[in-house]
Amino acid sequence: MARALILGASGRVGSQLVKELDKNHEGLRVRLATRRAEVADRWRSQGREAVVLDLDRPEHFAVALEGVDRVFLLTGYTADMLYQSKMFVDAAAQAGVEHIVHLGVFGSGRDRIPHFSWHELIETYIEASGMAWTHLHPNVITDTVLAPVAETGAFSVSWQESALGWVCAADIGAVAAAVLREGPDRHGGENYWLSTEVVTGPQVADILSEVLGTTITCSVAGPDDLASYVGTIPSAGDRLYMESAVATMRQTVLGNMAFQAVVRDDVRTVLGRPGTTVREWAQHNLLSTGG
Repeated sequence: MARALILGASGRVGSQLVKELDKNHEGLRVRLATRRAEVADRWRSQGREAVVLDLDRPEHFAVALEGVDRVFLLTGYTADMLYQSKMFVDAAAQAGVEHIVHLGVFGSGRDRIPHFSWHELIETYIEASGMAWTHLHPNVITDTVLAPVAETGAFSVSWQESALGWVCAADIGAVAAAVLREGPDRHGGENYWLSTEVVTGPQVADILSEVLGTTITCSVAGPDDLASYVGTIPSAGDRLYMESAVATMRQTVLGNMAFQAVVRDDVRTVLGRPGTTVREWAQHNLLSTGG
């Protein structure tokens, strides 16, 4: 039986992946990874296999990877992702990992966006490692943007009224779970693009308002607004990554990111069903919570 190591298992996407594997992990042992010892302890108390893994501490890698066949790899929003990923991929290859499932970005391969290039370099390095690989490319993640709605009835976007593709975290997790379960024989060497529908921020607000029967507002901000916040970030690595996010927003409002305003629904490719729309997401996540 294969063992899968799940990085970021307590995060927005990683927790959805764990939820899917809880439903069905046939043929797969699951090991959860977190930077926080108290979270790992809680998982162990629930009968789960868990390890403490900080990507900034390569001394953690060997123990976390012992006996692991498949890995779900994602990094945080930091320029440190380059060092972290290289060191981790090297350790995974040395440990005998067979298959890495990497969470990247929805890029064109020719973008003048620093963090897009970082993801592409990481993917190239994984492909050169000798391990089987599968790359997941999510577009705008619905859950991240709409996280404040349940409490505040409002959300904001930093790309003005540009239309972009959206995908929900549960679908990303479901695709990742299927790829890990079914393994490299079926999914090795594949790029899966996750973009379910194309909408603007104000259109999303209209959809949510209709579903909930109350007015949900979208604050249409721009790159300069995000840049003001980014300048306050103390960590150099985090600040560099977010400066790249500002560059993404600038290119978006200039109309240079049209490749992101597309539907490419590989949720259907992997799972045999269409991806979740914003309306469906709201019905499941906001109506059920009384948001």
